[in-house]
Amino acid sequence: MNADSVFAEALAAFQRGEFDRSRMLAEQEIKNHPGSASAQHLLGLIDCRAGRLESGIERLNNACKAEPDNIPFRLMLMRALVDSGRPNEALALPAPDSATDPGALPLWHARAEAADAAGEAVTAEHAWRVIADARPGDWRAVSNLGNALAAQGRWAEAGESLARAAAMNPSELPIQRNTGSALLQANRIADAVGHLAAVATADPNDCENRILLANALRRLERYDDAIAEFEAAKAMVGESAAIEFGLGRCFAGQKRFAEAEAALRRAIAIDPTDGDIAEQLGLVLNRTNQVDALSKLLDDAFSAGISRDRLGYLCAVLARREGRLNEAHKLLLGSDPGEEGNDHPIAWYRLKARIADELGNADEAFEAATAMNKARDRAMSADDFEASQRKAQSYRADLHELAATITPDWAGRVPLLKEPTDRRIAFLVGFPRSGTTLLDTFLMGHPQVDVLEEEQLVGKAGAVVGKIKDLPDVPMPQLQRARETYLDALAERISPEFTGLVVDKYPLDMTMAPLIQAMFPGAPIIFAQRHPCDVVLSSFIQGFGIANFADIGELADYYDAVISVWMNARESMSLNAHTVVYEKLVADPAATLRPVIDFLGLDWHDELLDHQATARGRGTIITPSFDQVTEPLTKAPSGRWKRYAKQLKPVLPVLLPWAKRLGYDD
Repeated sequence: MNADSVFAEALAAFQRGEFDRSRMLAEQEIKNHPGSASAQHLLGLIDCRAGRLESGIERLNNACKAEPDNIPFRLMLMRALVDSGRPNEALALPAPDSATDPGALPLWHARAEAADAAGEAVTAEHAWRVIADARPGDWRAVSNLGNALAAQGRWAEAGESLARAAAMNPSELPIQRNTGSALLQANRIADAVGHLAAVATADPNDCENRILLANALRRLERYDDAIAEFEAAKAMVGESAAIEFGLGRCFAGQKRFAEAEAALRRAIAIDPTDGDIAEQLGLVLNRTNQVDALSKLLDDAFSAGISRDRLGYLCAVLARREGRLNEAHKLLLGSDPGEEGNDHPIAWYRLKARIADELGNADEAFEAATAMNKARDRAMSADDFEASQRKAQSYRADLHELAATITPDWAGRVPLLKEPTDRRIAFLVGFPRSGTTLLDTFLMGHPQVDVLEEEQLVGKAGAVVGKIKDLPDVPMPQLQRARETYLDALAERISPEFTGLVVDKYPLDMTMAPLIQAMFPGAPIIFAQRHPCDVVLSSFIQGFGIANFADIGELADYYDAVISVWMNARESMSLNAHTVVYEKLVADPAATLRPVIDFLGLDWHDELLDHQATARGRGTIITPSFDQVTEPLTKAPSGRWKRYAKQLKPVLPVLLPWAKRLGYDD
């Protein structure tokens, strides 16, 4: 065999899988031509194939040094370095000179894989983007680009890239799942559900995907669907901390707090070191006024190794509940508000606003409340936010139109169902933060009263008749169906065998007063009144998480619309209404409540006045005032709006005329 044919035969032997012969011939080629880069490269491939990675990489490196522009040599060296667990050395090699040279794409691919292996997400993104731009139809490259963006926390871009890859190859379930996960992180929850649900349909045994889907459904407040997915995952793998944690959050979202606590206690028993579980359980304990249990939970969590910094928010909650306001303020400011786009910043700023308010720091409280409401807005997608704003504005406009519609002439044409019912029903209404929860707690202390709290039964009846402004044109049979709808829904919640007085407390039913009068003419309606400025301020600081409450100007306009409907209905329809003034209720409960009890046709019971005992015994309080009605009465909230006169200045022209009309001197 002549010298020129030695290497050719060595290469042919390698391709036939005759590695020993190939090695022998390649080594002979090196003896004949000591500078042969091709022979060094071939020997490097043979060593790597044989598992001798160190010597193989050394030979491949020698070949690259001899011919630095040889793309196949560089490519094999990079792959060998990655395979040997040395991806950073692969990345240290020169990057391809041109991003547009098709011949360099294999090098870009090797560089991308090396960056993935090294955890260098920025470098990986660049390399995968070069490949994806050069080959737009390469779903693997587009998917890997999305993964590199996700590794940087750039969730919106990651979701877009992964969604493109998923559209190119819908049958590739891991990409669908990764897409759903990224979209979930990007707060595109509905889009995430679409991808994750597709995976669940194609592979119902993918437990990880079911948990992702369940969490996405939870964030859409589709709690029943989320619980079903968590339960399906639980059937596959049994109890796990992640599944019980998810179930607990769903139950908490449904205000099923006993079940939420049970699930979260199962979760923390499985993993007592998980700060997220401990925090969620603490929130439930606080929400159900179990202050001692919250204190014990924190002690147990710290003993388990969870840092105090991690649970700083809960520590601040406990300090505030125990009256240690300055300490609560310090603890909260030392804790992490959390990332935008989820619930934690909202709760953090709400607590900051409440603590600052209780410390008398109006500027800080109002700034925190503003930040809370902005965080809530940012937690929605742009489309959802715009839709919410449009809906809120339209609703206020409808209320203003309804208020203008309600005149004595209009009221005289409203049909009335005069046939009595077997139920004794009274209605408790009032703008939120007017003391409705405090008042219904007092009333719960009466043995012949059952309070239906925050159930929108009048709204269910309203869906039968349509718009309230068209009430004069509703036929009697349709109005009768509306009342039957109400009574059927009431029977599902309070047994028909109860012969006492049902107090239906839904504060904003004050806008449904004409329908209440039409269905139950002369039914007693209690109107909880509070100074308009205090009501609007308190609602803004509380942060209800719904449209019309997030902007102080919109909130004042909403109050104006709601109170206009109520006052016009009360005056035009001669409602059987009794006003309870919040400021008088907290100052002298007995003097304020006795006329209420007379108005409702009930006998007086001294137990009515022990609202704290009633609050402790009533079970979970589902309204935002859950932690206030268990405390002693105080006059402190009355007139606090004056400390915020600077912040309320833009809305005072709307609110102060109402204050005067309602009988307030200021």
